Amino acid sequence: MRAIVYNGVKNVELKEVKKPEVKDDTVIVKIHACAICGTDMKAYNFGIASIRPPVILGHEFTGEITEAGKAVKGFAPGDRVTMATTIPCGKCAMCRKALFNMCLDKMPVGTYIDGAFAEYLNVPFRGIEHGSLMKLPDKLSFDHGSICEPLGCVINSQNIAKIGFPDTVAVIGGGPLGLLQAETAKARGAVHTILIQRSRKRYEMAKAFSIDRLVCSENEDPVTAVMESTGGLGVDAVINAAPDIEAVKLAFKLVSKGGRISLFASVPKDNPFVDIDANQIHYGQISVLGASDSTPENHSHAMKLMAGGNITAEALITHTFKLEDFFKGVEAIQSREALKVIIKP
Repeated sequence: MRAIVYNGVKNVELKEVKKPEVKDDTVIVKIHACAICGTDMKAYNFGIASIRPPVILGHEFTGEITEAGKAVKGFAPGDRVTMATTIPCGKCAMCRKALFNMCLDKMPVGTYIDGAFAEYLNVPFRGIEHGSLMKLPDKLSFDHGSICEPLGCVINSQNIAKIGFPDTVAVIGGGPLGLLQAETAKARGAVHTILIQRSRKRYEMAKAFSIDRLVCSENEDPVTAVMESTGGLGVDAVINAAPDIEAVKLAFKLVSKGGRISLFASVPKDNPFVDIDANQIHYGQISVLGASDSTPENHSHAMKLMAGGNITAEALITHTFKLEDFFKGVEAIQSREALKVIIKP
């Protein structure tokens, strides 16, 4: 079969590899759609410490089961499926706390085991045993279903930050995850959402989404804009979805007293530190919260939210390519012409 294989930084190739074989306790999935993720781009451009090359990239996928081992229960050939692709062990200290995304022996698809930029994917027993593999609702297309993995990560962060009514929420960064953050906040009951985006191109693309106020920081000061929108108070919650240390600093300028800051995006590993005013946190009673990855429960919630029509998936998926045109998808993301790119093996 054909697959996109990662050998190292800027060393990714389309090649023929052996099709995975079903075992008694695994299933084989024919991939119908796999979205290019920021993690894929990070691996391609900079590398990831935990990645184990050579490995097939891709983890935001949907597909159809073609083979199921004789010991597999609950799944059969013909089932349409998707997956929360950080597979937990179910046994470690983090798993015992139900922090499955923090598993100390996790098995991420597309970095640790072969992923879904391929014609077929083998789902190991752990992915079935611990609920990572899920049936795709009939209402969801394969393309829209592939967005549920990043949406699950968004839901995880908003659960931690307790986003809901009657919050005012500012999201920094108008990439795919920032747009998902803004629309998810609205779906959870936030009364006013603000999206702050630096580039004019992404600002224009964000107009297709259900967001109350858009701020292009090339044209207006985001602090002034947020204070105008909140009567000088600042927002109840700031979600940083931009992988930039200056965006983290901005979050502290936008948050109200008693507010929450969600550090959803990672920042460059060679510049991860930021000076903060501890007294602002202390006297302002501000909560600073981290969020990473998602759990199967988050993924299940994401499918319900997507199936309910709360996310503007049509505008989010801007490009679709065949597997052999994978690098056109990479180029579209690098040039900021694309939001989400779907690869269809």
